[in-house]
Amino acid sequence: MTVENLITQISEDPVYSADAIHGYLRRLLAAPAPNSGAALPGAVGEIIGDIAAELGLSLSADPRIRATGNLAIEVGAASAEADLLITAHMDRPSFRVLNLADATLYPLCAIRIPHPQYRCRAIALRYLAGRIETAAEGELQFGELDGGRQIRFDVKKGSLAWGDTVLMAAEPRLVNGRVIGTGLDNATGALLGLLSARALSALSDNLAARGRKVLFAFTDQEEGPPDGLFGQGASRLAQALPPRLGFINIDAHNVDESTGHVPGIGASHAFVSGYGRGSVVPLDYQALATDLAEAINRAEPGTVKLNYGYVSRSDDMLGSLNARCLGLIGVVLENAHTTEETVALGDLVAAVRWLSAFVLQVVPSKSIASDTDAC
Repeated sequence: MTVENLITQISEDPVYSADAIHGYLRRLLAAPAPNSGAALPGAVGEIIGDIAAELGLSLSADPRIRATGNLAIEVGAASAEADLLITAHMDRPSFRVLNLADATLYPLCAIRIPHPQYRCRAIALRYLAGRIETAAEGELQFGELDGGRQIRFDVKKGSLAWGDTVLMAAEPRLVNGRVIGTGLDNATGALLGLLSARALSALSDNLAARGRKVLFAFTDQEEGPPDGLFGQGASRLAQALPPRLGFINIDAHNVDESTGHVPGIGASHAFVSGYGRGSVVPLDYQALATDLAEAINRAEPGTVKLNYGYVSRSDDMLGSLNARCLGLIGVVLENAHTTEETVALGDLVAAVRWLSAFVLQVVPSKSIASDTDAC
């Protein structure tokens, strides 16, 4: 299958329509996604499994994946190792109880609130009878106390307890083609992984014939502690199942108005994360992406914009210690880690086309490549 045929297949499949993608995204956003619990029953991993089944896919039964706290979909050969690992995190910014008496919290992740007195709706999650359940609803309140930040959970319904995990919560809205809510970092990446796995599943026999395998992983514990240890779940996975070629990280990318990286540009493809504090993509894979972007944008204008700016640090940060990062792909997100996160729905449609085409070039099928691994 050629890149052109793959893009045509995606364009003709109703699964990839804007309406269908919006429906999948709303389901992912409605599911709780706590740090260190995203793969548990009742959490977002359950919805990922449901959507995968609807797309004709299934979650891997490989015990090494479950042991790392993650989920994955295998496409291609039934081999023990993968040629390419694609990571999208499931978890969202999370908080734990610091002092139950005054309902103060501490963050499990690096948070970026828009102003010191920020307020937003929130829920407290608890593991009960084998499932993640909502134990309380209320308001998350940020403030300053004695020169430092104070975070409180004002309970409106239910009760807060030691060990609960608190998340921001919001009903997503679709306004002029843009989805606004919370959890878009990284429900967008999870959906991108699901839909791209569906697109590439048509190549499964070709990949299997060449002994090739692509692993789409949905990881936990990306939202790392404020001291910068991001991507613990992806790191464990890359250690347990090191990919032969490397990995691609699919996370939301930061807005950068100075370079035109704003919602509405299509997919964003980056080569360096955190201005060198995370991954650096090898130059041959950078050249591959540059040439492919030029060709695809001629055929499908607005599919992808190359990103040479600040992408943040994500699963790639620790994952790159165990495997090479071959690309950083996502959609541009405004107002990260708030209840006003914003993405353009059309960017997700474009990102599915781009990621699928890029993977096809990185791990080519039998019909368009020789048996060499040259890029």
